[in-house]
Parts: sequence; C-alpha cells; structure tokens
Amino acid sequence: MIDPKITKDLDNYLTYHNKLKRMKEVMGGEYRMEMNVESCRPLIEDGFDLSDIVEYFILELRDYTDNRYMDDLRRAKEIEAEEALLKQTNDA
Repeated sequence: MIDPKITKDLDNYLTYHNKLKRMKEVMGGEYRMEMNVESCRPLIEDGFDLSDIVEYFILELRDYTDNRYMDDLRRAKEIEAEEALLKQTNDA
C-alpha cells in the first residue's frame, strides 16, 4: 500500500510544478523573469535579505494592481463609453 503522505507530497509537487510552468509560459519563458531578478541585483549587493526583497516586490505588486492597473481598466472603460456615445451620435 502506498503511504498517503507520499501521495499527498507528490500531488503537492505536481500542483506546484504545473503552476510554475504555466506562469513561465504566461510570462514568456525564463528570460523575462531573469531580467526582473537581475534588476534586483543592487538590492542584493547592498545587503538586503531575500525576504526583504520579496516583501518589497509584493508591496510594489499590490500597489500596481490596486492603483495603476485598476486606473488603466477604468480609463479603458471610459474610452469605450466615449466611443460608444460618439458612434450613437454619428448614427443619429
């Protein structure tokens, strides 16, 4: 009989592996991520711990998604509404 812990560990590994593989595909492979990591080199050389760099990245990513990304979505909707109104005006 197979140990349930081994089965669970294998399932966790496969889930994690598939998630990382998909993320690499979406990002365009390893090259882009390597460029992002390379841009953190000054932080590493300055002596920041990896956990500090990860925390900084998480905060910046949250700021982007909460502010800049949402602003981009709102602006796109505004443009779409303006174009629809202009089309209605031109059709009338």
